[in-house]
Amino acid sequence: MERQAAAGSAVFRIALLPDCDVYRGHFPGRPVCPGVCQVEMARQCGGRLAGRPLLIRRIASCRFLAVATPGDCPELDLSVVLQPAGEGAWTLMARLYDEGHTYMELKGELGV
Repeated sequence: MERQAAAGSAVFRIALLPDCDVYRGHFPGRPVCPGVCQVEMARQCGGRLAGRPLLIRRIASCRFLAVATPGDCPELDLSVVLQPAGEGAWTLMARLYDEGHTYMELKGELGV
């Protein structure tokens, strides 16, 4: 995972590893990156941007717009915008994408 950062935002390079255990059950023979894993990527990258571990407080909206598979898209970009929203809280906007597709768009709130 790499990142390019600006004030309050970053683009993380995400590798979908085909040998990851999650793909054994989701789905055998046609691995698909589960939505919950995509949301978790956004949470973890938000925490890296904040410089501390953060929890999901609220998901205002989350849309899965295309199927992400380690075979078809082994590397993706995850853009994260994080803004302070009060004591111990941040608003999060995240988008998982590559050159041709947007796979997920997420808006929510993270906190300590």
